[in-house]
Amino acid sequence: MAPEFIVAFATGQKVEARRSVEMWKRAGYHGWSMRHGFYASMGGFMLQPRDSKPFPVNSKQLHYLVTRGYIPYPSITEAEVWDKSKQDGFQKTLTMLQTGWFVIQCLGRAIQRLPLTTLELTTFSFVFCTFASYYQWSNKPLDVESPTMLKCNTSIRDILIQAGNWPDADKPYRQTPLDFIDDQSPSWLTEIQPRLHFRMGPRRRPLPRFTNDRFPVLGASPDAILLFVVILAYCCLHFIAWNFGFPTRIERIFWRASCLVIVITSFIFLACETYQDGHRLGRWDRWYIKLFPKREGTLARMNTMEKRKREREFVPLWELIVMSPVTMFYTLARTYIVVEVFVSLRALPPGAFNTVEWSNFIPHL
Repeated sequence: MAPEFIVAFATGQKVEARRSVEMWKRAGYHGWSMRHGFYASMGGFMLQPRDSKPFPVNSKQLHYLVTRGYIPYPSITEAEVWDKSKQDGFQKTLTMLQTGWFVIQCLGRAIQRLPLTTLELTTFSFVFCTFASYYQWSNKPLDVESPTMLKCNTSIRDILIQAGNWPDADKPYRQTPLDFIDDQSPSWLTEIQPRLHFRMGPRRRPLPRFTNDRFPVLGASPDAILLFVVILAYCCLHFIAWNFGFPTRIERIFWRASCLVIVITSFIFLACETYQDGHRLGRWDRWYIKLFPKREGTLARMNTMEKRKREREFVPLWELIVMSPVTMFYTLARTYIVVEVFVSLRALPPGAFNTVEWSNFIPHL
């Protein structure tokens, strides 16, 4: 339905893995790789405290424990992490060849001016996003079933006491006892559900595994620019069918309107997320301090940056208000496009049944 969201989540996970690599390098651990970062973010490391059930720890939480001497640095190597992956290279290559052949077929039809159906065009756009997702997840282990257990001889109670003035260290946790380090925010579970007052049933604490609903926090990175280009390119691919032959005139008008809606709503979504992403990472505060170092109030802003750090992680009310109608219009437009893809098959142009003459591409006398 919305393959660009898969690309966004894949990009967010890749950025998080890259940040973990930089964080560990600053601590003097150069063996930590992108695969380690993905492995930790998906819950590959399980902490076994002295007084608690085992629970997953991500890169930030693991870094906190290692640098403070609670546990040793994990001895698992990059090769051992990848060995846990169920990813089949042959299967992935075969999938890439099949999708690549479909792309060549579509290009061949376009070159020979054969009609392209909306179903083929939509599939082409899905393949485009699939290639982008494959690229972003190229270092992510697949279907890891047995995590790496990390034994901790210190009790959770002692870890929380020694956390001292860390924000939220003295508050009840929602997911794991190490939420004060990183509580997987922003996510659907931690921000959206409580704000919408959705009823949440009882769940195990600490969580036995991480949820997969964490929103991407990209920052000003090349991957953020790549995601922006991929999403807008995916939406704009539907404009190719602007002058396609539809069964009725009203269907063509609705298709054109839906194309405009998904591009506009996607742009609004990306603009809002870019603005709020800057607040989550403190980017706007840092730019303000650099631009106006001597202005009155700059010192106060610097002193409150750490205090507001936790607040930036939350999805603000203004974003929910703006994104609710944007999401509704996007969903309606996407639903129409998906339905029209199959409905329009009832009246295809005669040329849609012709195949590409590949011999025309071979030079001959």
